[in-house]
Amino acid sequence: MNGIFATIEGNYAKFTKSEKRVADFIFENPQRVLYTSITDLAEMCGVGDTTVFRFCKALKLNGYQEFKMLLAQDISNSNGSNNVLVGTINPDDDVKTVCEKALSTNIAALNETFHVLDFDAVSKAVDLISAARRIHFFGMGSSGVIALEGKQKFMRILPNVEYVSDCHMQYMAASLLDSRDLAVIVSYSGSTKDMIEIHKLIKKNGCKSICITRFAKSSLTNIADVVLLCGSNEGPLEGGASSTTMVQLYILDVLYLQYFIKHYNQSRENKSRTTESISNQLL
Repeated sequence: MNGIFATIEGNYAKFTKSEKRVADFIFENPQRVLYTSITDLAEMCGVGDTTVFRFCKALKLNGYQEFKMLLAQDISNSNGSNNVLVGTINPDDDVKTVCEKALSTNIAALNETFHVLDFDAVSKAVDLISAARRIHFFGMGSSGVIALEGKQKFMRILPNVEYVSDCHMQYMAASLLDSRDLAVIVSYSGSTKDMIEIHKLIKKNGCKSICITRFAKSSLTNIADVVLLCGSNEGPLEGGASSTTMVQLYILDVLYLQYFIKHYNQSRENKSRTTESISNQLL
C-alpha cells in the first residue's frame, strides 16, 4: 500500500488511542469509508467527530473530504488502475455497456431514495412550504443547480420562491430570513462549510429549514426542522454524479406534487397562468 495508507502507517505511533481506532477501521473498511460522512465514521469507530477531524489534521490534511479523495485515489491505484473512473464504468466498456450501467445506477439510486424517504417528513415539509411567507432555496456547486431547479419548479405555482447563485448573496439572503420564512437547503454531503454557516444564520433568526442530503447525521442536519434523505452513493472522485442529481430532483418533484395536491385549485390556476405567460415564446 502507498499514498494515504502509507502516510497513516507512518504516523500510527503518534496517534492517540482514539485516533488509532479510526486508523484501524479505515484499514479494515477502506471502501466503506468512501461513502461515509464524518459523523457516521466517528460513530462506527466509537469516537467523536472532533477525533476524526484531528486524525485528518495529524496527516497534515485540510479535512475529512481531502482525506476521502486521497483514499479513493489509493483504492483506485491498488486495484491496478491509474484512471479516475466514474462509478462502475471501466475504460474498455463499449457504448451499450455504458448505457446499461448508467441506467442501472440511476434506477438503483431512485429505488434506494424511495425506500429511505420518510413520508411523514415529506408531509411536514409540505406544511412548512404552505405556511411560509418566503421560500428560499440554498445550495453551492452542483447542489446549487438543484436549488435553482427547485426555485424554477415552484415558481410555476408560487410567487414567493427565491434562489441566488452567488455565495455572498446567499449569506445576505440567509441573514434576512426570520420565523415567517422557510429555507430549503440542498447539500449531498451535509458538510459543506458555506452551507453549514448559512444554516446557522438561518436558524439564528428562527427560520424553519428543510435539508435535502445523503447523510442523516451531519453538522447540517443536526439543526434542521425536516431532513429528506437521498439514496445515491457518490464517491469523492464522482462529484456531481448524475444519479445524485436525479434523486435530488426526484425529492423536489415529490414536494412539488404533494404541494400541488394539497392546494389543488390555487396551484392549477397559477400553473395555468404561468404557462400562458410564456406560451407566445414557444413555436
